[in-house]
Amino acid sequence: MIPWLVLGLVIVNLSVRAEVRPLPGTLDQTLVFNSNSPEVVPIEGVLLSTFPKNFGTNPEAHLALGLQGRFDLFVHHIARPDPVLAANRTLYLGVILHNPSRQSVTVDVLAAASYLTQPDAPFIVLPPIVENLLGQVYSGPGSRVMNDLLRGVRQEDWPSRLVIPPRQSVLLLNQPIPTPPNARSILAQVRSSGPLYAASLARFGTLVDGIEQAPRLEDWETVLKTLPLVTPRDRVPTPLDRPQ
Repeated sequence: MIPWLVLGLVIVNLSVRAEVRPLPGTLDQTLVFNSNSPEVVPIEGVLLSTFPKNFGTNPEAHLALGLQGRFDLFVHHIARPDPVLAANRTLYLGVILHNPSRQSVTVDVLAAASYLTQPDAPFIVLPPIVENLLGQVYSGPGSRVMNDLLRGVRQEDWPSRLVIPPRQSVLLLNQPIPTPPNARSILAQVRSSGPLYAASLARFGTLVDGIEQAPRLEDWETVLKTLPLVTPRDRVPTPLDRPQ
């Protein structure tokens, strides 16, 4: 009886073997504005900029690359402010979009999310496979923002559309990273009706009568025009004329 039982199990097992299917997605040519270097930010300055090199006083801080149409923005940084320079102030992340043309440019925010490590999405270790039907399983802030983007979520505090007047800038993002060390991950899918430049920046909160306030657009423009890249960088950028 035992050989037949084993044979029966083998036959049944073969009859229900798993089917391997390819993922439905494909690689595409969508440009990603990827602000992740340096990951740990101790001071104020430019994190990533596609602005023209003659825009400010630090040409090495800008890539001179115009953006248009569909592109994504990913920003992930850890706040670990210099104790002397920061003076217990909060580090903010800002993303500026600038319209260099003579016509208004419309930016549609198709999906967008932003989360802190603490308290939104602490880093944890998950099993290799976990059901996530409701999108409530994640292993950190990057995992959680991707969770939302795959579901087409746009958080309530993100605008659905921005209209940028000619030769003007707007703030797409202006968010703090409180209680360091802490991290924030941001992911957005956008579509622009015309050419624009983008920059991610780091700045401490502004003190007004002893009370800390979020930086204003003009504060971020000052950072973009006058401050250099935040260093040291984690990775050497790939030259635009020699893609790898």
